[in-house]
Amino acid sequence: MQAHDKIDIENYFLAEEAKNLYKKKFLSKEQLSAISSQLVQLKCNANIFFRIGFFLLGNFLFSTVVSAIAVILMQIITHDYQIIFFLYAIVAYIGTEVLVKMKFFRHGLDDAFILTSQVSFFIGIGILTESVFPVFLAMFVLGIYFAVRFIHTISALIAYSGLVAFLFNSIVEHNFLSKVYLPFIGLLLAILVYFLVVNMAKNQNLYPYFKTFETLKIVSLLLGYLSMNYYVVRELSESLMEITVTKDSDIPFAVVFYVFTFLIPLFYLFLGIKWKDKLVLYTGVLTLIIGFSSIRYYYHFFPIEFVMVVSGILLFGMAYLIIQKLKCRAEGVTFQPDRDADNSIFFNAQAVMALANATTPAPTQSSAMEFGGGGFSGGGAGEKF
Repeated sequence: MQAHDKIDIENYFLAEEAKNLYKKKFLSKEQLSAISSQLVQLKCNANIFFRIGFFLLGNFLFSTVVSAIAVILMQIITHDYQIIFFLYAIVAYIGTEVLVKMKFFRHGLDDAFILTSQVSFFIGIGILTESVFPVFLAMFVLGIYFAVRFIHTISALIAYSGLVAFLFNSIVEHNFLSKVYLPFIGLLLAILVYFLVVNMAKNQNLYPYFKTFETLKIVSLLLGYLSMNYYVVRELSESLMEITVTKDSDIPFAVVFYVFTFLIPLFYLFLGIKWKDKLVLYTGVLTLIIGFSSIRYYYHFFPIEFVMVVSGILLFGMAYLIIQKLKCRAEGVTFQPDRDADNSIFFNAQAVMALANATTPAPTQSSAMEFGGGGFSGGGAGEKF
């Protein structure tokens, strides 16, 4: 099913793991060079800016090709212009397969052709059916195919977005269920996808997709929280269900959403500490900030200056207590230096200081008194026998 050669993919991830071990100081620079020289490298870009640049270049390359095709087809096709978009999708897919044969992987050029192929097909489906419902279904199916075949994380996100949009559109536009249950459907979907991804990540044979799994976990955590966030639910209720919220009325199940707006972030923080999972822990902190911002958007209990000062004091106190609690621990959640952290600034400072000490001449002391020969009005040994 994978388009890339299995040995090339193994070599790529072995090289990536060697780089991570080198950053954590488990390997020396000579060992890293020896390992890299023995592995056949794929054409990839680790730098996100270079990857974006090649992505734009790939779009420019594709646009020149399809422009030449469009000039010819426009003179032949007088109706059913959506056929052109399907043709664009086929051309982009062929270009993707060619780039794979040329060993391009997470390079930027291949990203341009992968995404262009999908987007062109979605536009063609939308024009042909004049409905968003089959477009969402196509996003889900094609996203999974491209994510599995080309190990493409963005395609996995497209598939996830298509699934969410497909279910939400079924409820909102086609009355599959009552709109009141829309938030709970979103929460249930997030839980199912999260645990499905966690179970798939336990399979070591799926190691090329581990980065994709991590991304889907984060998206599932955010989807589960936003589905129950009071601000999101209230805004959607006012726009979809035409509910008017006044001082004496509120949205259905308002108490539930008030509670979950803060309960879910605290639950994420608890699980992040218990599972020793940084992604869950950081997501809990982010969602907790969103929770406070959501409630404050509607209810202003205190002036913003007072809130900022009190929040700063509380955060400082909590940080101090947590540091005192964790600074002596050597495993799990700890305040000890992280081997994954980027210490390049510290290392550069050490190198500069070492260089400065090496190039500074040692201080010399001069004395007016010359030793030897019995000088300075005293007897002493001469400089000769």
